[in-house]
Amino acid sequence: MRSSRLLLAVLASIFLLSTASTPAQSAHASSPSAKADAPRSFYLTKGRFNGGKALTACTTGYHMASIWEIKDTTLLQYNNSLGRTDGDSTFGGPPSSTTTDSTGIGWIRTGSNLLSCKKWTSSSVGDTGTEGTLSINGTGQPVWVVGDGGNCNATASGTHQGVWCVQN
Repeated sequence: MRSSRLLLAVLASIFLLSTASTPAQSAHASSPSAKADAPRSFYLTKGRFNGGKALTACTTGYHMASIWEIKDTTLLQYNNSLGRTDGDSTFGGPPSSTTTDSTGIGWIRTGSNLLSCKKWTSSSVGDTGTEGTLSINGTGQPVWVVGDGGNCNATASGTHQGVWCVQN
């Protein structure tokens, strides 16, 4: 009996040591056809969507982004073929927004239940959702501006409300 316990302990130790030396795969592992060192891509949808449609707006292989997934754009690549472009953004980056141009505004998740178009299920004018855009600050640096105030029926209000999407 004692030797069986010892054998079981030795086998368990070997198993633990062998699995510890095997690198774990990321939850967001790339598809086999993607390069291992290729950055994840992101985009702002070309179409406009109400808040209740935001979770299903992204193409296959992408999902509605959280600001925390795309905050550092230097680690990402903008997908110009899927995403909206405007002005001089055509050759490598997303559109930004200014006080007179809202082309770069899109729905974005923040990790809060507040201002999320009722967890992205509502398209009611009475509900609000979180919007995000890239902008240039007073010192000429690109920054994310995230705020509330977009009513969930963005199509009826005539805004350019896209959805920020990021690669799975």
